[in-house]
Amino acid sequence: MSVQYNMDPFDVLKIIYQGETDGFVDEDFDKNERERGITVPKLLKKFLKTYGYMSVNRLSDSVRILHPNIMSERIFSYGGDRELPLTIIGRLGEFQVAFSDRERDDPEIFLLKTDPSGAQILPSDDTISELFKVMTCGVLLRTSGVVIADDPQLAVKLLRENNVDLDRITCNPKLRREYSICFSEEMRTFVAAEFIEGEYARFFFARSENFLIVNE
Repeated sequence: MSVQYNMDPFDVLKIIYQGETDGFVDEDFDKNERERGITVPKLLKKFLKTYGYMSVNRLSDSVRILHPNIMSERIFSYGGDRELPLTIIGRLGEFQVAFSDRERDDPEIFLLKTDPSGAQILPSDDTISELFKVMTCGVLLRTSGVVIADDPQLAVKLLRENNVDLDRITCNPKLRREYSICFSEEMRTFVAAEFIEGEYARFFFARSENFLIVNE
């Protein structure tokens, strides 16, 4: 048996849900593009068509991608006469999540916050695919029996027990916060590493026999 390292969120979710899918239909996207001009990036459309109605998009009150019927467009003015068109696709904590570049399959996201002084736009170093990692880790963290290890000695012990080689876990050092997910096939356990500014912050371990709980 082997360990899968630095997995794509879609591959992780395929194991978690044992191949089950439940998402938005093509007509949802076609209608909104035709009638409202809401164009959804290719990667986001794939995610929503596969998992839009599943727990990865329902478990958290703070991280969620909207149905295309609820997505909206806004134009923000800045620097005098400059404008930034944004499509609002969901929320992350107290922020709305939006993108601007319609030409990319995996565009960078913007975080929007409204307060008494007006709307603020915060550029993010994350792309839509990084948001999927956050959501996927949210499923793992809600799994029954998950073990969170922020103590280095405990983390090393559990990594060894699951045959995970620390040197093979990678991250993007340009991101402020990053996640990398591995799967130990022999132990049937997911191992997720959280990085902050390129340094390990914590690990969490979730066994696959408990995943059905999050589908209920």
